[in-house]
Amino acid sequence: MAETPADPADAPPPCLPRPSDPSDLGFVRRPMVRWFDPHQLVDTAVRVLLSGMFSSYADNRELQAREPAEVPDRSGQADLWLDYVADLGDGWNSTYTMARLLATEGLTLDSAGETHSTERGRILVMGGDAVYPVPKAVEYENRMLGPYRAALPCARAEAPELFAIPGSHDWYDGLVNFTSIFCRNRWIGGWRTCQRRSYFALKLPNGWWLWGIDIQFGASVDEVQLQYFADVAADQLQPGDRVILCMSKEVESGRKQDEIHSERDVEYLEREIIQPSGAQLLLYLKSGKHYYSRYEEKDGPRHHIESGGGGAFLHPTHNLPAERIDLPAADGATTYLRAGTYPSAAVSKRLRKRIWLMPAFNLPLAGVFGTVQVLLAFMLSLHLGERHVSLGVGDLLRAMWESPTAFLLSLLVLASVVGMVRFAHDASGIGRVLLGLAHSTLQVASVAGVMLAASYLSSTLGLEGVWSLLVFLGLVWLLGSISGIVGMAGYLWVTGLLGFHNTEAYAPLHHQDLKHFLRLHIQADGTLTLYPIGIDRVGRKWTLCPDAPAHAPWFTPDGPGPEPHLIEQPIRIGQSGAHASGMTTSPSRALPHPVVAGGGTPGPAHPREHELARRAVRRGDSEDENDGGRSS
Repeated sequence: MAETPADPADAPPPCLPRPSDPSDLGFVRRPMVRWFDPHQLVDTAVRVLLSGMFSSYADNRELQAREPAEVPDRSGQADLWLDYVADLGDGWNSTYTMARLLATEGLTLDSAGETHSTERGRILVMGGDAVYPVPKAVEYENRMLGPYRAALPCARAEAPELFAIPGSHDWYDGLVNFTSIFCRNRWIGGWRTCQRRSYFALKLPNGWWLWGIDIQFGASVDEVQLQYFADVAADQLQPGDRVILCMSKEVESGRKQDEIHSERDVEYLEREIIQPSGAQLLLYLKSGKHYYSRYEEKDGPRHHIESGGGGAFLHPTHNLPAERIDLPAADGATTYLRAGTYPSAAVSKRLRKRIWLMPAFNLPLAGVFGTVQVLLAFMLSLHLGERHVSLGVGDLLRAMWESPTAFLLSLLVLASVVGMVRFAHDASGIGRVLLGLAHSTLQVASVAGVMLAASYLSSTLGLEGVWSLLVFLGLVWLLGSISGIVGMAGYLWVTGLLGFHNTEAYAPLHHQDLKHFLRLHIQADGTLTLYPIGIDRVGRKWTLCPDAPAHAPWFTPDGPGPEPHLIEQPIRIGQSGAHASGMTTSPSRALPHPVVAGGGTPGPAHPREHELARRAVRRGDSEDENDGGRSS
């Protein structure tokens, strides 16, 4: 296992020439992703489908085994500042605001009458989903690389380092562009990437470690990766060490089997790799949900933090689990208490009202709904003769029965029912079926209502012939567009009240405010202090500064700048020494039991488990011999 110490002699490259005009930036400042844009929906759906298919047969992480298994060592300093940001690379305003704050050499934060001075992280960790919506090279350039280069064109002194793990959106191209950007020792402005694989174990001062794991689409930790961390634990992890575990989980769409497997892999990592070494996993950092929430272990030292505030759209917090939850862990279910959220539940609920602005933000989708209604009118043969005049419910049923496409129309109704049941993925059991049936019924009723209303309105104008038909079809398109997009907003509003479709309801809001990142400080006494830093309102207007110093950000706010603040009081975790808070006693030397899918009696151990067990026993025997030698 190669250990790679920091090399301060590596000088950063010269600063890029400062642009004198926005056309010289080298990238395009993009708005927030329009998730419900028809083209975007199709593109993303195709990439999700293809990546899901091919990732089952070609796992890029297996190819990374050819790269050196490096363990970056940054433990030589008395203390260390480290920044963590995740779910970035969306709109320019939010992404650049966060990048600019991360690039600032120091932030002074006031909270509860206290002033806290913080420093820019010597290390920046990106916790997943560095780009949205899909990981094309041009999207990385416009939505992540460009904003971060503009925020820190070069470092004035020693350059900070950058480590990253991929999220589900980084995986949509099989990790090709992620590997090219983060695993090739490249410079991103003043930040230097320092990893060779999509996962890493980073040795930090005073007995702390940061492990970044790659669980693909929230599905699994591969064998090569598990072996890498097993080797790190066997060769370098010491009793009393403390581990920070970073992971990116796909946004849940119901309880999927892949997520159950990935959680078992994380439990396995803690139980069979970390704990046998005498170390303890004290802090879980998880991205994938675009908010801040922290749960602390009841009567224990561990913390679970979900942090995804780097720039992407906002997820709601008002429907988070109860104040008290049980989370799986290596030693069984552990009780955690909710300690903080951002935004607050009250703010999150107020934002839900913006779903009614969805029609204004998604006009292309409304146009698609109207076009579908016109096509259905043709399928019902309402364009023939005077069939579209003075329609009634019986006329529509007769038109469907007599239509040459009656069989296809029946299939479309059936597909609507099945599709809406599947779309109600947040519900389960009979509730899911009923919700899907209700949604499908409303869709069919909406189609009929649009046809009847268009027929009535066109008939009142007293037109005849082709003009009557054109007005009818135009009204079908207009009313269909309005009813479709307003109906969708209404459905998401009602289901949101029931606790369903949170991602679908908040993604089209394109909310760029209420972002955050984490700043961590490992102190000389071994205490880890965590500062959750929030931004209520990101910058909107920016001024290009062509004559500023080379290391200064390219853009400054036009007016008052964003105001960072502490989301909650700094959180202090762990202490150094053998009697550290939360340190466990020496682990048992018994051979570990394997992970058993679905529970039940453990079967024969996997060879990897035997190997890890042998490592733990050898380590324990060696420690016993050393203790005996010292006592004699």
